[in-house]
Amino acid sequence: MSVKNKQTDKKKKTKTIIIVAVSLVAIVLSALALTQSMPQIRLALAEGGEVCDGVIPGIDESLHIKEVPEGEIRYLINKKILFESPHSLGDVMIENPESCGYDLQFVIYNAQGEMLYTSPMIKPGQYIERDKLSSVVKEGEYKCSYTAQAYKNGEYQGEVTGVVSVSVK
Repeated sequence: MSVKNKQTDKKKKTKTIIIVAVSLVAIVLSALALTQSMPQIRLALAEGGEVCDGVIPGIDESLHIKEVPEGEIRYLINKKILFESPHSLGDVMIENPESCGYDLQFVIYNAQGEMLYTSPMIKPGQYIERDKLSSVVKEGEYKCSYTAQAYKNGEYQGEVTGVVSVSVK
């Protein structure tokens, strides 16, 4: 076999590998689009909210919880959460009082039990004002349940449940 034939064979193999790789990427992207996973990937890449020290700004001072009896879970949460779009930041407004003895994480579920939102861990004396949904939600208003899960030294201690309304425009 001549040097010219070897170079031609090598080019054909390289071209075949590139075609196969591009085809595989196209197949994966098509499958994601068909299963509606693409918006979730885009949502996962979007920047979320930020946990801040202190109390939620702009709300009446009397609403902030000053004292939490030992062993109890108390917090502030917005009962009517609004998202301007499925991918925008919404006004979740969750506050863990400084006197609370637990780190808190909030999980919101729709009526079918599907998780819509999971907050970052919020330590006592911290809040999160705005955050993004954890999953893609169509426009509409949803009556939801939530759990406020309490942790101490990283270990689960218990939870409190409640209801919120989530609106997506």
